[in-house]
Amino acid sequence: MFWHGASLGASALLIFAMPSSPIAQPWSVLVGNIASAACGMMVSILIDNTVLAAALAVPLAILLMIQLRAVHPPGAAISLYMVLNHIQQPSLLLFPLGFNLLLLVLVGSAYNRATGRRYPHRQVVSEGSSSARGHISQADVDAALARYNEVLAISREDLTELLHTASGAAFQRHLGDLTCGDAMRTPVDSVPADLPLSELHSLLASSHHRELPVVDAENRLLGSVGLKEWMTTLTPAAPSADKSLAAPMQANTRAPASARSKWLGFMDAGKWLGARGGRARRPLHNPAGPAAQARTVRDVMVPSLVIAHASQPLLEIIPVLSQGGRYHVPVVDAQHHLLGIITQTDLLRALDAALPEAATAAGS
Repeated sequence: MFWHGASLGASALLIFAMPSSPIAQPWSVLVGNIASAACGMMVSILIDNTVLAAALAVPLAILLMIQLRAVHPPGAAISLYMVLNHIQQPSLLLFPLGFNLLLLVLVGSAYNRATGRRYPHRQVVSEGSSSARGHISQADVDAALARYNEVLAISREDLTELLHTASGAAFQRHLGDLTCGDAMRTPVDSVPADLPLSELHSLLASSHHRELPVVDAENRLLGSVGLKEWMTTLTPAAPSADKSLAAPMQANTRAPASARSKWLGFMDAGKWLGARGGRARRPLHNPAGPAAQARTVRDVMVPSLVIAHASQPLLEIIPVLSQGGRYHVPVVDAQHHLLGIITQTDLLRALDAALPEAATAAGS
């Protein structure tokens, strides 16, 4: 009677049609069915009343499968089958029931491998879906499943991988056609390369940007200049080598302690800002005297090592603005003429406009 016993057809359906489901894996098929059959057999032996035994066998089999981490829905049917047919021979659990289940798993494994599907299905997350890349993490999925409070016929790992693939496709669909020209800011404030350094601070203050692109007379991009570069222009000239003049100055023209400490603190801050970012610049302090120091923006600007073109996909500059320590990326044409800039704010604005669903969900 067990050669075509109840639930074996349902087990076959799961193995052949849903080989990646946790409830179709060999452990669930073998242990879930045999444990449920043993539970139904035990209840049938202890309780003579068939109706009461059937009412207890099914929920007890379900609880047993949950505890064994071998949830297999057909197991509940085979537990009921044992009670209704008054089967009480323990040897039947191994043969023919166990033999049938093992044969079913082997044939299912051969079929799935022949059709290009993995079985048994290993529940692992690939390195490409690591949360270090900023995608959905395993903790995010666990939190969602806890709120959902339902049992799914898919593993946590496979669900995470599926969500990674879907979110990547959605991201590419929304932003794949978005270019730097669509997100750039124009017209853009720029600094002439021959601008005197005395006018640089007022220009930076009026633009409300930390950095500005530097252009020549034909609006070709040469570099960038910002507050860090301006701070280097405040370095005082070297002290005079004439000791006869130095002594009277120390004796008669000492600055108040409070003013002197503020100035030293200000200069320390300027040195700290100049050291940040690791960008090479020309030395401004020259012992030869103030006449040899930088006088125009061209002398202190930093060459533009990172640029973008108007037709370039916006996705390519996201790492530059989010992880590269830059505040803006200049956009140029084929002749290197400045067309605009993309700041971190411009990037966020473009992402917000391209992903309305994400913005609505975040607002709610």
